[in-house]
Amino acid sequence: MKLISKILIIAFGAAIGAFALDMFLVPVRIAPGGVSGISTVVYHLTGISVGIWIFVLNIPIFILGFINFGKKFVLWSILGTFALSVFVYMFEWLAISSITEDLLLASVFGGGLLGLGLGIVIRVGATTGGTDIVAKAIYKKFPAVSIGQFILLTDILVIAFAGIVFGQWEIILYSGIALYISSIAIDAVVEGLDFAKAAYIISERNEEIGKYILEDMKRGVTALSGFSMYTRNDRPVLMCVIKKHEINKLKNAIKLIDPQAFVVLSDVREVLGEGFKEE
Repeated sequence: MKLISKILIIAFGAAIGAFALDMFLVPVRIAPGGVSGISTVVYHLTGISVGIWIFVLNIPIFILGFINFGKKFVLWSILGTFALSVFVYMFEWLAISSITEDLLLASVFGGGLLGLGLGIVIRVGATTGGTDIVAKAIYKKFPAVSIGQFILLTDILVIAFAGIVFGQWEIILYSGIALYISSIAIDAVVEGLDFAKAAYIISERNEEIGKYILEDMKRGVTALSGFSMYTRNDRPVLMCVIKKHEINKLKNAIKLIDPQAFVVLSDVREVLGEGFKEE
C-alpha cells in the first residue's frame, strides 16, 4: 500500500472514531474503556478537550512503545493518535450538537462507529495508541499475563472509574455495552465478516459424504485418523471448511445420506487458500 493511501485511510478511520466520541459517547458521559474513556472522564472534570487529553495521555505510552517495539511502530501509532485527537478537537470546535441523549442509542451507535473507525486504522497496520501498546509491552516481559486479559482488566477499571466519578452506576452498564459493540466492530473490520465453519463428520458412510462434498459442493475434504473409545475401532473423521451460506446445504445432505452421522461445526475466524481468502 502506498504511503499516501495509508495515511488517508488512517485519517478516515480516525475521523469516524472522533465522530463517534463527539456525537454519541462524550456528551452523555459514556466512557468506552481505554485512553478515550479516561479522556472522557477528565474532560468532564476539567473542561479541556478530549482530543488534547487523548494525545497527552498517550505520550508516556509512546515512550513505552518506542523502548519495546521500535521507532516504526511508534511513528504509526503517533500518526493514528494525532489524527484521532485532531478530529475530536475539530468536531468540538465546530460545536455540532450531539445526535442523541438516549444512553442506549448513544452506546450502541457510538460503540459501533468507534469500533468501525479504530478497526479501519488497525486494518492498515496502525493504532491510535492506548492500552493495547501497554498490554503488548507487559506481555513481552510477563507472558503469563495475556494481552486480552490486561486490556479487559484496564477497560473494566476505566468504566468503573467513570461510574464512580459521575456518580451514575448506569454509566457503567452503558459503557460496557459500548465497549462490547466496539470490540465486535473492530473484529468485523480487521478479520472480515465472512467467517467460515469447520465441519467434523463421523459416519458409517464416509465415502458417500466425502464424495458429495467434493463433487457437489466443490469443497476439499480430508479424512483424519480417529479411534472410537466406545467401540475400540478405528474410525475416520471427515474434516472440511465451508462458508456460512453452505452450512444448511451440508447438514441436509448428511441427514439424507446418514441420519445417524455425528457432526460438529465450529467457527473459523480466517481461512487462507483456494476458494477462500488468498494472501
